[in-house]
Amino acid sequence: MTLDEIKKIKTKTVAYLLPLVTPRNGKITDFKEDEFFPKCNFINAFRYCEEFSELTQHVFVLYKYSPIAGFEAYISRMKKNPCFHSYIDFDKVSVMLIYEIPFECLKTLALFDSGSYSKFRVEDKKKILDFYSATSSDNFGPSGVLYKKDWRRFEIEKQIGMSLPQDAELSSIPSIEEETYFIKYKVDNEQEVI
Repeated sequence: MTLDEIKKIKTKTVAYLLPLVTPRNGKITDFKEDEFFPKCNFINAFRYCEEFSELTQHVFVLYKYSPIAGFEAYISRMKKNPCFHSYIDFDKVSVMLIYEIPFECLKTLALFDSGSYSKFRVEDKKKILDFYSATSSDNFGPSGVLYKKDWRRFEIEKQIGMSLPQDAELSSIPSIEEETYFIKYKVDNEQEVI
């Protein structure tokens, strides 16, 4: 599998868990943009990693490796995050940073696993929206899911062609298949390195 294919996997981890492992006032741009990397080398974030299945309260963030010095400086900065757990040099084209979910967010992690997004702690909902520079009143995907907004409900009902129960969550339960970084994702092709 290529890094571009891995990047296209739609994980809910990016939307709901990545914000929980960021420092206070952390933003998505901290992971995706930097003065050295306008587009950055962020590939994706996963809830699970097949190779490290014992790490059950973690987020696995995959980056495309770059041999330039600025990349190492960027990674060094990311390692200073208080939730940082470890750095894995997976193959010749990618690296993974592993972050531990903070203790106070473990209930939210369990709710994420069961697809109960609207039941997340208020502090975690706020941190998620702050991460994306959004508010609960914005017409933004996670806002509609976390706060069960009518516009999100109507969007889903139109898509599926039926009404949802009022107590229904407005996003599906995370798929373990989509949320897992599998060993088979490791890239053997050196030509992907920039």
